[in-house]
Order: sequence, then structure tokens, then C-alpha cells
Amino acid sequence: MHKSKYEKFIIYDVKPPAPGEKPMPIPKRLQEHREQGNYIDSTWMFALDNKVAEGAFYTNCVWLWEKKGTGDLEMEISHTHDFDETLGFIGTVPGDPRDLGGEIEFWLEDEQFIITRSCLIFIPRGMKHLPLSIKRIDSPIFWWTAGNGTMYTRSSGTDP
Repeated sequence: MHKSKYEKFIIYDVKPPAPGEKPMPIPKRLQEHREQGNYIDSTWMFALDNKVAEGAFYTNCVWLWEKKGTGDLEMEISHTHDFDETLGFIGTVPGDPRDLGGEIEFWLEDEQFIITRSCLIFIPRGMKHLPLSIKRIDSPIFWWTAGNGTMYTRSSGTDP
């Protein structure tokens, strides 16, 4: 029970799955990377969608602390959505917040971008985007995604 009328709109943690609801599975390719010692030390800070606050659009926030292993790490596969989406990558280099403090390979349609500066990315509904590969993390990177859909869904691209 909430202590105040509007407390439900302030999110402090990731909401655990409801009784009987399974947590989101880790994609097989990420499991395989982890078994090879190639993974990202990260903290999933927040997740907001219609299940957490009725009517909310979807948002996820993750701290990327450190890349483990030597190979590239494909965090996400190519896909599309039936909603617009924004992604943000914010570096934490002291004195230079525009420096990403790492390197990320990112695709929009068939065009590759190597991201080394803090940025916002707008992805119109239906645009194919990603894969996303983390090449290196020199200092922590804050990554978030948000879309104007009430739940995260894909219209194409699924992990096995």
C-alpha cells in the first residue's frame, strides 16, 4: 500500500516479477558469452512500463560498469518496434562528460556508427536498428532506452 496518493509514480527499484510470472530470460547468446568469460558487469537500475505504473511508457536504465573478457560483446540483435524509441549513452569521464569513456558499435538500418561520445539516439517506429556491440568500457557508462509504447515489444527480431 502506498503512503501517499502519488507515491506510486516514483520508482526506486526494479519491480520483481509478480507471483507466477517468470523473470525475463537471458538470451542464449549472452549466456554463451558469459560462459566464455566475456560479459558486462552492469546494474539494471530501473524499469518502467504499464505494469509498473498504469499508462507509463516503457523506460529502462542500466549502468555499464566494466567489460570482462577480450572479445566484442553483442548486447542486442537487430530489430524493429511499432513505436518510436530513444536510446541514451552517457559517459562519466571526470571533467569531460561528452566523452563516452568507451566504444559502442551501433547500427541504424544498414549504416554502422562507432560511438565514443555521450549521445541520444532517436529511432522512428519501424526503423531497423542494432545490433549493438560493446567494444570497450574505460569508465562507467549510463545507458537508457525509452519508447512511447506502454510495454517493450518488438515487431521483428527475436533471440533464440
